[in-house]
Amino acid sequence: MNFEILKLIFLSIAGYLIGSLSFSVIVTKLVAGRDIRNIDFKNAGAYNVFKNIGSGWGCVVAVLDGLKGFFLICIGFLLKMDVPHIIIAASFVIIGHCFPVYYHFYGGRGGAPVIGILLPFLPIELAIWFIPAILLGLFIKRLGFFPVFWLFFVLITMLIFNWSNQTPAAVHALLYVMLLTGVLNTVIILSRRDARVVEE
Repeated sequence: MNFEILKLIFLSIAGYLIGSLSFSVIVTKLVAGRDIRNIDFKNAGAYNVFKNIGSGWGCVVAVLDGLKGFFLICIGFLLKMDVPHIIIAASFVIIGHCFPVYYHFYGGRGGAPVIGILLPFLPIELAIWFIPAILLGLFIKRLGFFPVFWLFFVLITMLIFNWSNQTPAAVHALLYVMLLTGVLNTVIILSRRDARVVEE
């Protein structure tokens, strides 16, 4: 088997296991002694922590979840893998975050990890649209939709301007990561996963 493929398989497995670390569950349990998946809209994500446990703790969770994706990208570069393969492997962080093996496959929705994956490749686009996406979320009184707006604006900017100067294969891989996040969220919504109560 090609050594590059072996590295891809190894990093994908590592990505899923690292992505399965649910910092919203861990932090909420330590701070409040409860399971975040039974609080408010029952989602194991940073925004639920931000809204119900504390804005500071929510920001901590968002950063930690983002670092999961960023960490996988860094490992891929250290292994000298092809960029598209690094991005594909890192996408398993999103899958692990949404369906974590350590928490009965009941996790978040992948917003922070996908931002961590995109950061090394699209820093300008992410920086430009960060504040506008927050303001739009505040304007419609749905701050939880901020990551959706952010990713959408970044996606459109990447496709139109390609300021990142990535190869076509890398752009396609980044597009795949964003589309994967949308598909996973669609599955979560249609299955009504977050409507179920988790035993604490």
